[in-house]
Amino acid sequence: MSLILIQFVLYFSIPLQENWSPYYENEQIKIEYTSSICGSKKLDLSFEYYLIRIINKADETLVINFHKGVQQNENEEYKVAFVLKPYEVRTGSCDYNPIDLKIFKQENPKKSSKSSRNFFTLKYKSS
Repeated sequence: MSLILIQFVLYFSIPLQENWSPYYENEQIKIEYTSSICGSKKLDLSFEYYLIRIINKADETLVINFHKGVQQNENEEYKVAFVLKPYEVRTGSCDYNPIDLKIFKQENPKKSSKSSRNFFTLKYKSS
């Protein structure tokens, strides 16, 4: 009985594998993205978002700043800034997070659609 319980807990605590596409990479940082459908089945609402994963490949702390979306002027409303510790990984999700690593793609999609887009400009520095 306890072995079955352990397997059940392990199965549901391991996140599902997602298909991440490369966006940008150098010797310090790696940025990937995927599309995900988020929403409420009860209310029959769904929205597709780009989820962003940022990986610090360096052994130093990085200060990450970027504006979501491609904009002529950098609107503070779309600015995201945070500190990424050495080898830390931050991943966007459908859930609320003050460091919002998701970008709206479309409303009520029939199914997830992959497309490569330029959806933010990145600025970062080592501390």
